[in-house]
Amino acid sequence: MAERFTADLLFILFVLLIAALLGFLIGWFLAKGRGKKRIAELEAEIEDLKSKIRRLEDDKNALDVKLRQLDDEKNSLAAKISGMEEDERALRAEARKMDDDIASLRLTIDRLEKEIAMLKEQLDQAIKPQGVHGIADIPPAAAKPEFSPENIKPDDLKVVNGIGPKIAQLLINRGITTWKALSETSPNYLSDILHEDGGERFRIHNPESWPHQALLLHEGRWDEFREMLEKLEGDNI
Repeated sequence: MAERFTADLLFILFVLLIAALLGFLIGWFLAKGRGKKRIAELEAEIEDLKSKIRRLEDDKNALDVKLRQLDDEKNSLAAKISGMEEDERALRAEARKMDDDIASLRLTIDRLEKEIAMLKEQLDQAIKPQGVHGIADIPPAAAKPEFSPENIKPDDLKVVNGIGPKIAQLLINRGITTWKALSETSPNYLSDILHEDGGERFRIHNPESWPHQALLLHEGRWDEFREMLEKLEGDNI
């Protein structure tokens, strides 16, 4: 009787050991598969960013060529103005128009250069080693206090997820002092404010959702805002 009990006990322990080993192997293969999938996704993102950078650089080169052509045409027109009194007014008007075109092109070139710099930075971040939850160098978002409409101050920009006291002051300095004003501001312009006024340490912040959050606050859509907060906080986990 004792021998049979011992044999049964050993058999049960053997079965449990085999089950534990199989569970470990299955978990290891699943984790390995997820890792390969994540690597493939990051490689695809890197290639897409490289493609965008090449396109923007081509656009910038084309604009540089057009700008030089406009400068040459402007100089040619200026020479004609000095020797053609009869057509002076028309040529001066055309020269002024070209000045406006040149200024517009310079602004476009500046914008493209900023976009190229942003894409290159995103590419650098994508290439860096991964941490447990994503890019290793991105710090977790600061925790927001529990949302309660009764306890918030109207047009307090800090209620928006992602905006702290320093960023709120940057926006106020640019004239964005209310939820309504923030809701009417494009994410690209908000990024420009962070980069130009805040400096390098503010490049990590993503203002993509700020205008929509501000719109929900301005219109008093508290339930939708609370749901959006939960989703944003879940994405940052």
